[in-house]
Amino acid sequence: MNRVLLLVTIVVCATAPGVSAADNYYFTLFTAEATPYRAEKTHTFFAITRIPQAGGQVENHEMSWLPATLKVRGVALLPEKGVNLSVADTLALCRRENMRVSVWGPFQIQPELFNKLHNQITRLETGKIKYKGTDNLYPSPIAMNCYHAIWNVSDPFKKFVGPFTSGDATGGKTVHLFREWIITPEQTHDDILKVIGVDQEVLTRRSHDYWPSHRQAFRSFLGRE
Repeated sequence: MNRVLLLVTIVVCATAPGVSAADNYYFTLFTAEATPYRAEKTHTFFAITRIPQAGGQVENHEMSWLPATLKVRGVALLPEKGVNLSVADTLALCRRENMRVSVWGPFQIQPELFNKLHNQITRLETGKIKYKGTDNLYPSPIAMNCYHAIWNVSDPFKKFVGPFTSGDATGGKTVHLFREWIITPEQTHDDILKVIGVDQEVLTRRSHDYWPSHRQAFRSFLGRE
């Protein structure tokens, strides 16, 4: 009798008006780099998207952390004012600078990652955090470059540094760092590209496990790739 009552209660709750399944959340990662490789001609940026399952307005947020001058200086002495661009404005900048743009995903993600990245966007847009291309000597609350601003939500107290770490090399690293929040990384949700407004853009698609080595970037720097 108790089992029957429990089953009836579950069915009524599941079909009651106003009760809906959780929304769907997506993460789309972009990298850009020039050929041959030049650290100051690389960039990493993303979009996060929430699709309400019960209908309603789609929510989309984008982060593309750059110096306000839009001129990346790898050997700048001090941090400088940063700016968060939209994906559309970033792609326009990449075209002007002749940078190839790659994309990982869109991946379906857990809402926790969506919230972390949304909060990070809000932090950057307060203006309290500065931009610095080579930022390893500065704590994250003071200054971050484009990819550390993304990775910071995974490990706030550690910066992954080294030669040839920017550009495409950040793509696979980001997927690896966010692996606990990515749902079925082998599956992409290409309809989200249209939501972001990049479905007609020239993009190099990357698989979730594509992680170019620093050696590949070095060979490109030498003009061998």
